[in-house]
Amino acid sequence: MKTKNMVKDLFVRGFDEKLHAKATQIATNDRITLASVVTDAIDRWIKNYEKNKHRHNLILYSDQISLKKLLDEIDKLASGNWLKSYCGPVNHSGIQILNKRNWFNAAGDRYEKFLEKPQETAIKVLETIDSKIEDRRSSSNRNNTSLLPLIITFLVEDISREESVKKAAGVCEWYERQSVPGITYCIANTRNVLTGSFDDLFELFNAHNRVFLAKSNKIYRLRIDDEHFYSLLI
Repeated sequence: MKTKNMVKDLFVRGFDEKLHAKATQIATNDRITLASVVTDAIDRWIKNYEKNKHRHNLILYSDQISLKKLLDEIDKLASGNWLKSYCGPVNHSGIQILNKRNWFNAAGDRYEKFLEKPQETAIKVLETIDSKIEDRRSSSNRNNTSLLPLIITFLVEDISREESVKKAAGVCEWYERQSVPGITYCIANTRNVLTGSFDDLFELFNAHNRVFLAKSNKIYRLRIDDEHFYSLLI
């Protein structure tokens, strides 16, 4: 027996006899089954969830060896359902690694404008990524509607070094409010970020969904949870 063809029963709380009778009558009038209506609704809900899936993570790396390992692993793990793109200066070692792996340069010649007008430039970059995704979908024989952007950016590193960690945190807070579908990795060298004050660093961490630390060939997740003081003795 092939498990992929097995039928499952679905129990819906609150779906009473009156609602069932009305839905069945409408389905009968349209010459479809109620089961097909429910299946279609769930299928569209799943596709909508995948379309709006949003992750915005900060990754701090310790050195060039850690950065190379990190980018190699991300590239290896990313399947064909991702549009792999980046934003960063052409002379950055991380960008050179991604170029060799044929990642899409979403910023093009606009990256230098990020420091001056980060929000305005980011909007144009996102429009470029959306256009690239539509082109991929239209050229695909399977019409891949699950294609999502996977973005690597070194903007936090550059803004923290050239301007301040506080400004970098402000840009990331704005970006988080946009709820961009897919996954965005803000990658930065630890020494550039640790130049900020404690409050600025805390704001930067809170502007992201998750914070990771990359060292050598390992990655660690940094958890910032609100705790009661009595937890110090547990």
